[in-house]
Amino acid sequence: AAKAFAGAKLVKAFNHLIAATLATDPVVEGGHRVVFLSSDDEDATAPVAALAKQLGFAPVKLGTLNEGGALVHARGRVWGPLIFQDLFKKEQ
Repeated sequence: AAKAFAGAKLVKAFNHLIAATLATDPVVEGGHRVVFLSSDDEDATAPVAALAKQLGFAPVKLGTLNEGGALVHARGRVWGPLIFQDLFKKEQ
């Protein structure tokens, strides 16, 4: 996707949960719903993580698009282990 837009920076986020889950309150049972972030550009990840926190989510960085992105992909009959996982992070 980033190749289609010269100079674009790609951050994969908010895509492992279904829209109905994302539309609910991200504060659950004293914790915050986790959203996974992956990018090949660490500088691009920071503002997306900040947005996730502002919306009430707990961002978790998974690494590069190849590393972390593969954990949340759903391609054909191969699903990443974190796809559709609705996890919560308690405050520490």
